[in-house]
Amino acid sequence: MTTATELINLVKEVIADSKRPDLPDTTEILTTNAVTKRLGLTARTVRFYSEQGIATPIRRGTSRLFTPKQVRRLQLARELRGLGMDVKSVVDTLDDLNRMAPDTEKLQALSRRFTDHAEDLQHRAAEVRNQHTLTNRIVADLGADR
Repeated sequence: MTTATELINLVKEVIADSKRPDLPDTTEILTTNAVTKRLGLTARTVRFYSEQGIATPIRRGTSRLFTPKQVRRLQLARELRGLGMDVKSVVDTLDDLNRMAPDTEKLQALSRRFTDHAEDLQHRAAEVRNQHTLTNRIVADLGADR
């Protein structure tokens, strides 16, 4: 798992990328296979993320080729998913970072998204605690019937 500082630095890189054209430099183009090795994602996940608009690879025949900018978006998507964000929230977050707006607005939008996500995680944690308690009661009751 990435540290908070590393994640914030990656976010800042993606924001900086949004201000630059995504021009393919052929020395830095990566195939799907290279992306999977670099990011630890499966080819299926990379294809799915591409279909969701997280990264738009260059198509050469049946091959998908990714620029460094697209790889950073995939990397950030991986990190956000690792924090438990659903795919729609990841896509929305990346869209927020890519829109034409001052960096301060982008970071404020990101802060709101993380606040909402933290609240969602808190609710989900409470649900898991309740499920755990109920499961333990069932185990205890089943043990009492022996």
